[in-house]
Amino acid sequence: MRLLALVLLLATQALAFPRVGLHENFTRLVFDLPPSASYEMSTEGQTLALRFRGVKAEALDESVNSDQVASYQVVVSGAVVEVFVRLKAGMRVQSSVLEDQQSKRLIVDITPEEARADPSPQPKPAPAKSPPKPAQPKLVVVIDPGHGGRDPGAVGLCTGITEKLITLDVSRRMERYLEAQGVQVVLTRSGDTYPTLDDRAQMADSKKNLFISVHVNSSQGCPGQAQGIETYYFGELLNPSLLEQVIRENGGGAVGQQLTRVARSAAQRAASDILAQLNLRFSRELAYTVQRRLVQATGAVDRGVQQAPFYVLRNARIPAILVEIGFANHATEGRRLADPAYRETIARAMGQAVTSFLGVGSVAQR
Repeated sequence: MRLLALVLLLATQALAFPRVGLHENFTRLVFDLPPSASYEMSTEGQTLALRFRGVKAEALDESVNSDQVASYQVVVSGAVVEVFVRLKAGMRVQSSVLEDQQSKRLIVDITPEEARADPSPQPKPAPAKSPPKPAQPKLVVVIDPGHGGRDPGAVGLCTGITEKLITLDVSRRMERYLEAQGVQVVLTRSGDTYPTLDDRAQMADSKKNLFISVHVNSSQGCPGQAQGIETYYFGELLNPSLLEQVIRENGGGAVGQQLTRVARSAAQRAASDILAQLNLRFSRELAYTVQRRLVQATGAVDRGVQQAPFYVLRNARIPAILVEIGFANHATEGRRLADPAYRETIARAMGQAVTSFLGVGSVAQR
């Protein structure tokens, strides 16, 4: 039985598409192709996309979690097989082809930017003095303090807090924590100004790693009854009761309604865009990571993770989320948000979630 199991295991590995090899300094993907097969390969941000014709494969969605690759997804659409590989930050892609009359093999190596072009060890004379190693490319996180300037956001008349001030303070504290972990931070605003939602959204480009928009929630009543923390990633509005909140965060009034219509249209288009869906999967993972850490650190009511068409997230090509850190007009939660120590707890919890998600810093080592 053991021999039969080993034969079956080896046969399964031989048929895998791709075959994944984990090595000390690189991850190797091997695609066994028929001689007549063709392929195209491109990289956008941290996604490597390969499109094959003339091959057979099964749809897959697999985690790898090596130092170079997070996961890959195989999508079969008629005669086309597409493979999307989610790369970790600071990686480069090298490929080679081995072929004869009977077969063709595409080999794709994922290596750090500072690694040698050939990951195989090569003998070379020892230099008199070792040159300094190239600096590892920094991870870059965009933090968006919601509202600002002429737009105060939620105002807790019963608690005396204003959303634009709370979100900026929490974002600055999170910035200090992340930079202490070696992560570069870009703030969409560093003072009481009002960047447009388009200005903020443009910062979520493929040269960055994550985008987090920080907000404070509100509900009817003074004091209001609703409380707790919730985290969103972009997508169709599955809960109609959230529409009023989405319109408010998208600018409110007629403007908010118009931008919400635009965002909902973008969500519908994303449903047929494989790369967009792959990015939403990672946004969802980030949302759950942040939500868990925040609830654990604060003891706040867990309002869960949901998807909604927030305008600021609509075009992000990197994992992007919007976090509502509490309710401004709840008697207890509003007072907690007014406390600098509590805001520090929130900022640190989000920072820890980010470092855990990116696999860097002291938290990732625990």
